[in-house]
Amino acid sequence: MIAVLVEDIMNARPLTVRADQPIGAAARALARHAVTALPVVDENARIVGVISEADVIARSSLTDPVGEAMSRVVALVHPETDVIELRAVLTRTAVKSLPVVDASDQVVGVVSRSDLVRAFSHDDERLEEDVADVLAHARVSGCQVRVRNGIVQLTGLDATDGSRLAAILDAVVATPGVVAVRRG
Repeated sequence: MIAVLVEDIMNARPLTVRADQPIGAAARALARHAVTALPVVDENARIVGVISEADVIARSSLTDPVGEAMSRVVALVHPETDVIELRAVLTRTAVKSLPVVDASDQVVGVVSRSDLVRAFSHDDERLEEDVADVLAHARVSGCQVRVRNGIVQLTGLDATDGSRLAAILDAVVATPGVVAVRRG
């Protein structure tokens, strides 16, 4: 099965703050960009915490440094995490968004509940049509498409050229609303 990954749905241009910045700067960024939390990073863009609306509200002084108000990272995900695991992490932690970090813990994105909802929110019938259009554009014939809960089942997809097959599957996975792809 080929799954949709966090990197497919995340905000790849995350807004971050540093631990030494004043809480007021974080509050303005939260309000201006209509987000509920911001990753807090060190001078090398590595994650050190998260500052949320709740953290800001709990403080009496907006001149205190973010590092004094931030929460230590409850959870984070990597770009290659699939959306099924993302759903489990968001459910288990009850946070509204998660930092996305690379292997060296540098923040490369942010993914939120609303990103996940958008990924799951496509109507199966419409998604079936969209995937059929992708296959037609790739000049694939004789392949049946069925979609249930965003999971695409491709039956009869034959491609002797492995790189062509990979390109076709990548295009199907990139279709908005696709959660996973199965061949059979």
